[in-house]
Amino acid sequence: MKEIAVELPIFMIPEKDIGNGIIDVFVEETENYVEITVVFKNENHPNPFIDFFYDIYRFFKYGRVKDIETFFLVVDEGKIKEVQFPGVYAGSLDYDDTENLHETISLPAKVFEFKNGRIVIFVNTWNHMFSNKPLKNVKYVEISDYKISKGTRKDAERIYSWRH
Repeated sequence: MKEIAVELPIFMIPEKDIGNGIIDVFVEETENYVEITVVFKNENHPNPFIDFFYDIYRFFKYGRVKDIETFFLVVDEGKIKEVQFPGVYAGSLDYDDTENLHETISLPAKVFEFKNGRIVIFVNTWNHMFSNKPLKNVKYVEISDYKISKGTRKDAERIYSWRH
């Protein structure tokens, strides 16, 4: 795989969700964007009874129980300038919230934490919405080493969904 012009993110996942951790990260680079598609092992609804039916629903609707979320790094001369979260931003949500879960926002890179030159992306909800800030009173696990695959969200869907 061609070397990516920017350092890929470090993900911070709530300790209680580590069982649904990252299994693959698809990366597709263009001149001004890096598309990051994160594949999680599963997505567990906070209510175990609902989760059973939710998995069935997702299996037939999306052809998978794995969770796939995509965001974009806007880059200029090898530096991240902005992060775009189209329908995958957690906003002010708490981990177990179940309503109004998919916000869209573009944030300048300066509002993110960086570690060793890598932008830090927090996973703040059970359905893996992203944020630039951690939740209060939540323990996180740092994920800095993960499987990287070349490709877009469509490529991830082709591999992880029986419907594509």
